Amino acid sequence: MEQKLHSSHTPYPSMAPLFDLFAGPPKMAVLEAAIELGIAEILVNHSGVDTISEQIGPATNNIGLVAFLDAMVAMGLAKKKNKQYSNTDFSRHFLHHESPVFMGGLVKSMKAMQHKNLADIANIVKNGPPEVPKDQILNSEVKWEQAVNHLAAYQRAGMGAICADLMETLPEFKGLTKILDLGGGPGLIGAEILKRLPGAKGVLVDLPAIIKRAKAEIIKEGMAERISFLPGDYNDVDLGNGYDLIWASHNLYYVKDRVSFFKRLKKALTSQGVLVCLHEGLTHERTAPDDIVLSRLSLALEGQDVSFTQGEIAACIEQAGFEQIETRTLILPSGISELVVARPGKGLKT
Repeated sequence: MEQKLHSSHTPYPSMAPLFDLFAGPPKMAVLEAAIELGIAEILVNHSGVDTISEQIGPATNNIGLVAFLDAMVAMGLAKKKNKQYSNTDFSRHFLHHESPVFMGGLVKSMKAMQHKNLADIANIVKNGPPEVPKDQILNSEVKWEQAVNHLAAYQRAGMGAICADLMETLPEFKGLTKILDLGGGPGLIGAEILKRLPGAKGVLVDLPAIIKRAKAEIIKEGMAERISFLPGDYNDVDLGNGYDLIWASHNLYYVKDRVSFFKRLKKALTSQGVLVCLHEGLTHERTAPDDIVLSRLSLALEGQDVSFTQGEIAACIEQAGFEQIETRTLILPSGISELVVARPGKGLKT
């Protein structure tokens, strides 16, 4: 097993973390270049440096191209054998522009949120946060309308299946007939859950501009007859009632009065219904998990720290009168999250 050497004869800690940090910016730069140059598309039919170079353009620098392709291989974004390059399964699906789960939009959007203030940290700390444009405020309808397409790819690429797998572990699952996808964006998580429940119906509630785009995604999934839409702010719109399951994933940040809100959700559930919330849960005085803290640093620097502390959602749900609440920690592709399962009465247990 490989390990980084550190001598017991030095009074100093290991320098290894410093060198690990140096690798971050090059990785992001290689990923962005791979998307911009369309390398995943090129590697479908071309494997040699000369032919790859021809596809990129007549002025392509082959020395730089080889260095770049080798870096892609080092990152697992390409394969190399006998000086021939090819796609990995990852790049074929996530970096190919024509793939239904192309992640180029997600990369661009997430970088815009997570990196925009990083070069100015010292100045922000000394002089205060920058002004945030209206369309970049986290509860902006415009912002999330722009995000629907890449969120659809994210949900379609595996998050929908992961969440549906989780729902299948509920003892009530096979009996679910009506579900509410609360603030579900493109709605593909709710759609995936419904695909495993023949005959069940769903309602997607989100802001009007988002619903408009979500309808196209639901049609693509062949679920238009089983999912209806409720456009509006979930703080104000009449959610209806009779739901066996209410699902809320990484979207409760904009609730205005949490206890009152969860009381509304309790009222919307049947007596044997289930509320399931999936969000991050920061620990260690909001300094961990490190991937969540760091990914949200840029937003926090401009005063948009919306992350939940571990147990925060469960506490509000308890205050709202739910009688049975369970929590557990999950490791998702996006990082560590907290799953909260709540029932209004003393029903079945997981």
